[in-house]
Amino acid sequence: YVTMELSAAQQRERGGFRRAAEVLGKQLRNLLPLKKEQSVLVAGLGNRAVTPDAIGPRALDHLVVTRHLVEQMPSFFSDFRSVSAISPGVLGITGLESAEVIGGVAEKSRPDCLIVVDALASRSLERICTTIQLADTGITPGSGINNAREAFNRERFGIPVIAVGVPTVVDLETLAQDYGGGLVSGEKLEAMCGGQKLIVTPRDIDARVEQMARLVSYGINL
Repeated sequence: YVTMELSAAQQRERGGFRRAAEVLGKQLRNLLPLKKEQSVLVAGLGNRAVTPDAIGPRALDHLVVTRHLVEQMPSFFSDFRSVSAISPGVLGITGLESAEVIGGVAEKSRPDCLIVVDALASRSLERICTTIQLADTGITPGSGINNAREAFNRERFGIPVIAVGVPTVVDLETLAQDYGGGLVSGEKLEAMCGGQKLIVTPRDIDARVEQMARLVSYGINL
């Protein structure tokens, strides 16, 4: 389990984006040592229509996919790793669990490993779009907002699964408890939220998500 920290100031530094992508690529290689001939499937989880949940699908926009090139034109692309990608959508739109979709694709394409990119819920505002969390134990989509779906891990897919997550939201209840020193009562929180479960995200989340999605995809490319 690795957490990369990248402050807003570091992201704006000259060469900061490039250095961050190189560090991410190095950390992924450490977590997932691959042989030259082994292939990778990258899954971008989340809902593209909901900006804080769009990290996964948008990361695929900048990913270099090569599986078709390696298979169809090996004389030109034999030095490239076979990389494929899919964004399975979300249950409310497709009627299918993301793990079901990825499982079917993996069964057909037979990748040697799976990299899953998803948005995360954070306990701290300071971590929103300033950290990238990597884990070799996979991920359970929706668990950060009490809507856990089927897990992505080695037990489910039979191959190594690396999770790449970027925090994009904070639960308001958690935020209030943390900044209130634990003194905010449940009744006060419920009244504050109107009985709803509220999630907080920055007003410039669209720009932040786009930048972090590019960073994640460049790191995977490297």
